[in-house]
Amino acid sequence: MSEKLLEAVNISKSFFSNKVLDDINFNIGYGEVLGLVGENGAGKSTLVKILTGVHNPDNGYIMIEGSKVNIKNIGIAKNQGINIGFQELSLTNNLSVAENIFIGKIPSNHIGFVKTKQLYDMADDLIKKFKVGIQAKDKVEKLSIGNKQIVEILKSISSNPKLLILDEPTSSLEELEVENLFKLILELKKNNYSIIYISHNLDEIFRITDRILVLRDGKNIGIFNREEIDKKGLINKIINKEIKEFFASEDKKAKSLEVLLDVNNLSDHENFKNVSFQLNKGEILGFAGLVGSGKVEVCKTIFGLSKKYSGDIFLKGKKIFFKSPVVARRKKISFISEDRKVSGLFLRDSVSNNMISEILKAVSVANFLSNFKVSVIAKKFIDLLKIKIAKTTQNVMFLSGGNQQKIMVSKCLASKPEMIIAVDPTRGIDIGSKADIHEILKEQAKKGVGIILISSELDEVIHMSDRILIFVNGEIIENINSEDFDSQKISLAINKGKDEKENSK
Repeated sequence: MSEKLLEAVNISKSFFSNKVLDDINFNIGYGEVLGLVGENGAGKSTLVKILTGVHNPDNGYIMIEGSKVNIKNIGIAKNQGINIGFQELSLTNNLSVAENIFIGKIPSNHIGFVKTKQLYDMADDLIKKFKVGIQAKDKVEKLSIGNKQIVEILKSISSNPKLLILDEPTSSLEELEVENLFKLILELKKNNYSIIYISHNLDEIFRITDRILVLRDGKNIGIFNREEIDKKGLINKIINKEIKEFFASEDKKAKSLEVLLDVNNLSDHENFKNVSFQLNKGEILGFAGLVGSGKVEVCKTIFGLSKKYSGDIFLKGKKIFFKSPVVARRKKISFISEDRKVSGLFLRDSVSNNMISEILKAVSVANFLSNFKVSVIAKKFIDLLKIKIAKTTQNVMFLSGGNQQKIMVSKCLASKPEMIIAVDPTRGIDIGSKADIHEILKEQAKKGVGIILISSELDEVIHMSDRILIFVNGEIIENINSEDFDSQKISLAINKGKDEKENSK
């Protein structure tokens, strides 16, 4: 048997005149985790689609266990032992964990009735084998997003593949959920599964992978053992230029002592209670906490997405009731959603229409859209955020994740906000796009805009914020100034509250 599970030889692929993969060579061994990194548009998705039979290469070939194979379609890929766990979950919420894992291959008797005991036993065997903390009979709709991601992976490995491709598996997960996922990946390695791990989070890449394959502009820049390259060097390989620490903020002191937002004893009586804090003009205020800590729900209440609450909210010294996002927008508050595809963008609409969707009156003449005004806005933000598109009329759904995220930020900035609520503004995007968005947010703060920042990456909160509020079980337990930031202490504080809650049960 070959020491290599899979080898890709001279893989090339073009779409019309655009060469998206140019002579790609790599291999992956048994029980190895190979990191796949590169900016959006580097060719990662096309390479994965060739491995899984969605696309066929123009040139080159693939070998599995020493034999040349022709992966003409998805079915052949699965028969050859290649499966993928998608970034966007493909689960059915009203079914059980077991039903989701084995959907399409649920055991039944000769008249079509499900063999329930056998189904749950099969799921229990898989759950025990990989030591994950879920139950076969649990309804998927009641699981956390982290456990849903684990079900997605168990579903992918239920057909016993040789190679599992994980595409941004942690993009929606909090720190503790990432830890659980990594434990599962280590169990997969012990059981000799090979894994291609795709992520824009370089800390994860260095932690979980054995080797790292870098693509840039469709070319193989190199394959590096994890120990032979550092984070700065890897960033340089990905974007082909030096970049200062992309989370770095030159000045972490609040730009003003003038209070913009004053929240007193805010409660929704379900997700958070007695939350009080102030946001100054020009300040980036970080919210840190686990999923369910209340930090996101507080922001949604301030923006009027959640209407029922008690307590008081003052904006520039005036008490206000945010009964809807319309009220918040009128008061110059803008919201960057944590999910661009569900609540952030109009995916089937154009780039320009998305950018002006919150300022229709400002770009209209006599209640008709002014093409000139729309084009001015579009050009402004395309240049400002370095958005890569063919034309402003193309649908947003066909753009890369990084460009979609930048368009969502553009939509927010077009309204000239005085306050921005940014929930995971760089989730699942490449290193260059992340740096661009960080720079834009810092520039807005310098202009006096107050920013509330939430991120599933604790490092991002620490390095971007002037202050951090730690949320645990719906309450603020600490208010930390930048000079006292310590990632280990903050992480311990976040998880300590969770441990105390579990121990009290």
